[in-house]
Amino acid sequence: MKSKWLYFLIAGIAVAAVVYPVAYYQLNSAQLAASDNPYICTPLIPCSGPNPGSVVCSNVCRIYMTDATFSPGTVNVTVGTTIIWINEDGFGHTSTAFNSSAWSSPPIGPGQQYSLTIDSNYSPGQYYYHCNIHPSMIGLINVVP
Repeated sequence: MKSKWLYFLIAGIAVAAVVYPVAYYQLNSAQLAASDNPYICTPLIPCSGPNPGSVVCSNVCRIYMTDATFSPGTVNVTVGTTIIWINEDGFGHTSTAFNSSAWSSPPIGPGQQYSLTIDSNYSPGQYYYHCNIHPSMIGLINVVP
């Protein structure tokens, strides 16, 4: 008789573990959609985020697109810095801010590049971006004072 209740308890925990993230997203979808952060996570569910930027670029910063990733994935830049995305893959990519009013590149073909100058219109903060063609490619630009 005790084992029967144990099975019910385990089944209940399994159902709750599956239903919880879905219910959380449904209840908070408006808040999540309004955010420019692609790494928003459900509480109690582990998730990953970008690596912190280790270099502050003050003139030119190069981001390479290789193996369907942005490298480095996170850069710290100051106002006046020119960021150059260089496509070293065999297929096209884009660099598009999650807040698409910030910037959106045209497709960048193999061997081509796209540049963006961080001017005074970019206030200090985080600017997540992705590839429209490969949405799992995500990068981060930290504009620092």
